[in-house]
Amino acid sequence: MAELELRKVEHWQRRKIVLDGLSLKAPPGRVTALLGDSDSGRVAVLKVVAGIEKTHGGAILVDGADVTRARPGARDVAIVFSAAALMPHKSAYENIAYPLRLARFDRETIEARVAAVSEHFGLADALDLRPRKLTDLQCYQIGLARALVRDPAIYLFELPPPDDAALRDLAIAETRRLRGEFGRTVIFATGNAEEARSLADWTVVLHEGRKLQMGSPSRLVERPASRRVARLLGAKLRTARVLEAGADGVALRLKDDTALTLPGGADSSLAPGDRATLAIWPEHIRREAGAPFYPPERCYLFAPNGRLAHTPHPR
Repeated sequence: MAELELRKVEHWQRRKIVLDGLSLKAPPGRVTALLGDSDSGRVAVLKVVAGIEKTHGGAILVDGADVTRARPGARDVAIVFSAAALMPHKSAYENIAYPLRLARFDRETIEARVAAVSEHFGLADALDLRPRKLTDLQCYQIGLARALVRDPAIYLFELPPPDDAALRDLAIAETRRLRGEFGRTVIFATGNAEEARSLADWTVVLHEGRKLQMGSPSRLVERPASRRVARLLGAKLRTARVLEAGADGVALRLKDDTALTLPGGADSSLAPGDRATLAIWPEHIRREAGAPFYPPERCYLFAPNGRLAHTPHPR
């Protein structure tokens, strides 16, 4: 088990800031989700940790050791991309064995490790074939095998897109297996809030290369730091106007003219007339007389500045 830590990491691409002084931790032996949209820098984190792309500032630590300037093969991490990214001129066997050859393992060890991981994925009969002779699923299995054969301290996953359900399910199954059976540290990048909430033990919410919030999925859902965090975690957002705000609760009127009162004391930043945002998790929305109903005891409220102003959970 190994902990990953980023300290004020900077990364640019063509003069565009991709990671903006990013600091985060991924706890050892757990699954961490990097949750954000396509411009959040979630995949860039994986690439700089793996050493595929360079940092322009800050430090990357694996179990306390600074690997910021270490070559990729010396970082004790392995990355699995959304596509297999195989070498087309090499056989399946050579693709899987490649990282072991770079690390200068002896022939017997390479053969034993490739055989073991190939058996796990049912690839024994395909080892002599080149990628063009293989199915997309087999190619992705080879990409997974190439990462697993190294037995690194940390696994990095860029999950396949949702329309490749078979590949995505396989990646998720391997993520669970690596954590459950072997206690490995796994970090995956996703834009899917449901995946982050159901698969991860720890979640880092990213936006434009910055960390918005991190913690256990349950903690983030109970107390999202901002409206943006709630949206990225999958909450439904509704515009509301504050009618009253006091010790007894917050009275609101939604855009569709629905009146709603949230129980409990209001944040001092709220005032009558403020335009606020109501947030609720989809599983808590009910339908009454064909229209959506938002149970007040399940609703969150964000102030005009986007900060959390009212929560159903006691502070």
